[in-house]
Amino acid sequence: MGMWILEPKPLRHVPGTTQLYEDARSEESPNQRINLKRATGRDSNMLLVPQPSDSPNDPLNWPLWKRDLTLVILCLAAAVAGVLGPAVAPINAVLVKEFNTTYHVVARFAGWQFWPAAVAGLIGSAFARVWGKRPVYLFSIILLFIGGIWNALATSADSFLGARVLQGLGLGAFETIVPSSIGDMYFVHQRGKRIAFYNLSFLGSTYFMPVLGGYISMHHGWRAQFQIISAFLGPIVFLIFFLVPEHAYNRPAIFNTDYASEDNLSDLDEHLGQANAAVPDAAAKEANTDASEAPAEPVSSGNTSAEVKKTFLQELKLYNGRFSDENFFKLLLAPLALFLYPATIWGFLFQGSFITWGIAVSVVLAQMFAGPPTNFTPEQLGYMYAAPFLGAVIAYFAGSLLSDYLAKTLARRNNNVYEPEFRIILVIPVAMFGLPGLYAYGHVAEMHLHWIVPSVLYGFLTFAVVMSCTATFAYILDAHRDVSVEMLVSVLLLKNFFAFGATYFLVGWVATDGPARVFDIMGAIQTAICFLSIFIYFFGKVQRDFMNRHNLLKWLGLYPKSVSTIAVA
Repeated sequence: MGMWILEPKPLRHVPGTTQLYEDARSEESPNQRINLKRATGRDSNMLLVPQPSDSPNDPLNWPLWKRDLTLVILCLAAAVAGVLGPAVAPINAVLVKEFNTTYHVVARFAGWQFWPAAVAGLIGSAFARVWGKRPVYLFSIILLFIGGIWNALATSADSFLGARVLQGLGLGAFETIVPSSIGDMYFVHQRGKRIAFYNLSFLGSTYFMPVLGGYISMHHGWRAQFQIISAFLGPIVFLIFFLVPEHAYNRPAIFNTDYASEDNLSDLDEHLGQANAAVPDAAAKEANTDASEAPAEPVSSGNTSAEVKKTFLQELKLYNGRFSDENFFKLLLAPLALFLYPATIWGFLFQGSFITWGIAVSVVLAQMFAGPPTNFTPEQLGYMYAAPFLGAVIAYFAGSLLSDYLAKTLARRNNNVYEPEFRIILVIPVAMFGLPGLYAYGHVAEMHLHWIVPSVLYGFLTFAVVMSCTATFAYILDAHRDVSVEMLVSVLLLKNFFAFGATYFLVGWVATDGPARVFDIMGAIQTAICFLSIFIYFFGKVQRDFMNRHNLLKWLGLYPKSVSTIAVA
């Protein structure tokens, strides 16, 4: 048992567990794999996981600036998409008067983005698995652009609600597929800080928007913020079209070393050694070929077919063939089957509940502070989101520093072997800040203390929200990368429908029982979930082994197929 993680009996390799370090300079190790690729700089003795193929079109072989530029644009799109949801938070009272309706109806403006986002995430993930992620991102950002314009022009509650549904359909891809894009483009040791950056972009923007939106709405009218958001979404459509190439890629299974056993690593090393030895021979043969003869075939190291690097114009194609021969409609069922996986259940309970409690705060904020005795304006309500935004920023830096650092440090202490459960340790700072913030928020709101106090407590909660997403996304990507897209969709479906349902009863619940009792109950639920994480850490490897040996998706015929399942001869 390494680092208190229980081992399956009998001992065997478990997908997700991988050797992260191997000191190539050591003369005492007779089993050095000198042909496997390693990181550079101070991590030069770290094995790259997964191993990149020899194809120039493999995203793992792209220059780092290209991968980071792709991710930054996707995070920018996610950030602007994310602000559409909380844009209504500081103007709930204004919309009640504008559309002559009630707080119960206005609460749906926030909630009715969730179920279409879940449905769109389900359909988009299946489409991305078969035809790639690029067309899904482009179609989704166009829907968001149209939805933002529609919100700005809405003249009735029903019209406003229709725009929110359309925005939800566009939001789904940026809520589910971006983390899997990180898995496509980055090695294990590079993912933590990028996942934290994505969470800051997507979740941090949701807490910054009310600060700005409240001010804009107070001075320029509530429609102005939707006009400004639309003005940002328009250029992002072009950024995605020109600067986000397709990064879905079917790498031969032998290179996916996060799935591989120790023996597979040796096989890959031997394979690469043979391929490298063949390159000089092929080059010499080509040099001796008569110039009048036909040119020789491109020399490949043999692990993929020889590929010519795509040009910029070729990368603009929306259709790049099929990445899977699986039936599209069958892929829609896979996330539903994953509801039974422990990682899915934990991911939903841990991040989904924290996110829902954060939404609960925003839904009832106007209810508690827009009326007597505070009588806050939209601008003042917006200022209450300053501390939550700061909490999200702090969570980003903490997650960036801790996630990859813990992965590498604990792997070193674990005989150079990395376990995905190392990511779960982020539960500790989540509980330290999130639980006190959750318990205390309802009490200070009920006592009508100065607004800065509940704002700071809300900041504690948003720190926990962002950090919990960093932990769960990183764990799912590393523990179940082969089905990470489907599993993230499963988490999204559970989380969004839970949040959607919560918007129907939260307003009435707070009005009936008071914020103190409501948030005490939320805190108790979240405390139990944090304790559950301890068992996921201890028994995580055992459950990964069990789900691998009794693969429900394979048993049901729903396991996503691609050429990456074909081993190199």
